[in-house]
Amino acid sequence: MTSLTNLMQTNKLAVNILIKEEQDDQVSALVLGLPECRVVSRDRTSAIAELEQKLTDTLSGGEVMALEVEIPTPEHPWQKFAGIYRDSVLFEAVLENIATNRRLLNEKRVVSDEVQEPTM
Repeated sequence: MTSLTNLMQTNKLAVNILIKEEQDDQVSALVLGLPECRVVSRDRTSAIAELEQKLTDTLSGGEVMALEVEIPTPEHPWQKFAGIYRDSVLFEAVLENIATNRRLLNEKRVVSDEVQEPTM
């Protein structure tokens, strides 16, 4: 049975690193998002090992946790205009006019579709 202490001692954190060939046959390794965790070494293997040690030293004594933040959503630019005419005495007349025009346009489309003969 695994004890809680063993679980806490075996915590692992996966990080993305950038390994890059530098001038003078040097290799640099950098933990992405942690610019203070950067090393330059003679080869890739030693650069990774040194970076792992540097990251471990940086994280020791601290706590790694996820932090969720709510991203504020900006108001839609047209939102401030929604409902501005709802109390207007002309509002119902405008809606009726729109409905009438849509009905007439739809009737014209139906008639024009019926008049056109299919081409073969």
